Amino acid sequence: MLRVGLIGCGIISEAHLRAYRAHADRARVTVCCDVDPEKASQRAEQAGGARAVTSIEEVLRDPEVDAVEICTPHPLHWEPVVAAARAGKHVLCQKPLAKSLEECDAMLAAAREAGVVLFYGETNRTMPAAVLARQAIEAGRIGRPIGMQATYAHWQGGQYLSTAWRYDPRITGGGQLLDGGIHYIDLMLHLGGPIRSVSAMTTRFRPELGGEDTAVVNARFEDGRLGTLFSSQAAGIWFPGPGLVAFGTEGVLTLGGPYGALTLHRPDFPERREVLLEQGGDGFVAMIGRYLETVLDGAPNPSPGEVGRENLRVVLAAYRSAELGREVTLAEVEPTENQAGSFYSR
Repeated sequence: MLRVGLIGCGIISEAHLRAYRAHADRARVTVCCDVDPEKASQRAEQAGGARAVTSIEEVLRDPEVDAVEICTPHPLHWEPVVAAARAGKHVLCQKPLAKSLEECDAMLAAAREAGVVLFYGETNRTMPAAVLARQAIEAGRIGRPIGMQATYAHWQGGQYLSTAWRYDPRITGGGQLLDGGIHYIDLMLHLGGPIRSVSAMTTRFRPELGGEDTAVVNARFEDGRLGTLFSSQAAGIWFPGPGLVAFGTEGVLTLGGPYGALTLHRPDFPERREVLLEQGGDGFVAMIGRYLETVLDGAPNPSPGEVGRENLRVVLAAYRSAELGREVTLAEVEPTENQAGSFYSR
């Protein structure tokens, strides 16, 4: 039984609690922490009798806590992750991992030195449709992969508009691409392999949001295939089509839609298509299940911190490309030795 401390009781933490309730035989949330005592108390009640606290230090000192769930705003990820690792706690950190590569490197180093699991909380990495899609591509079911196209478009509103920090790029390090589009950057990396360079454009249609609300990222993969992402939170309705299409010389995979379905399209099929997965289920439940397998069973980590770092590196290269108006390699956004040294000395 894994005993978990929830750090950060904002909007996304509710989905994490729901996922832990689905795995009640393997884990339970024992303490909920937030600077707002009302939020901490609300989540503690939802967790089924957990303690509510306002101090991260209190969570990390608790011998009854084996692991922590970091659901703070992402500009506040790296410090609690480093502190938790040094306290000997396993860590699941909600996406994006951080807002700079230096922060990511500090988190990775702390987890490595402490010998604890650092699990990157990205639902697109562990959802069943993504797992099956990768298996299908590796099995050659679309022939030689030639490229992919991803779409993440919706209208960001409702309770998200109450989180003012989210719309100040001076705090967050970016706009919609870093906050939302990174979901599909991860999926493109997961299914397409390493990206060598990107060419991007960003713009804004909703001045109330701050930062960019719409971006197009063209990616050049290491193996020569190409990909593109259209990402926006200014679209009037959730895009009803597939979130990602993977193209190959012998077929096409479509992933997504309302329920995360996965369909293989080939000219040699009787109906020209085969549904590989009809409904994807709850991505958070799937993610927490894989996390528990990693920590409790010693299974290979399907979403290590390095995955989050690479996702961020692609986003930062896209921002650099949009700023410079040219294609940018991912190597161009790597921190220098001097930058890394000054960061680690904090």
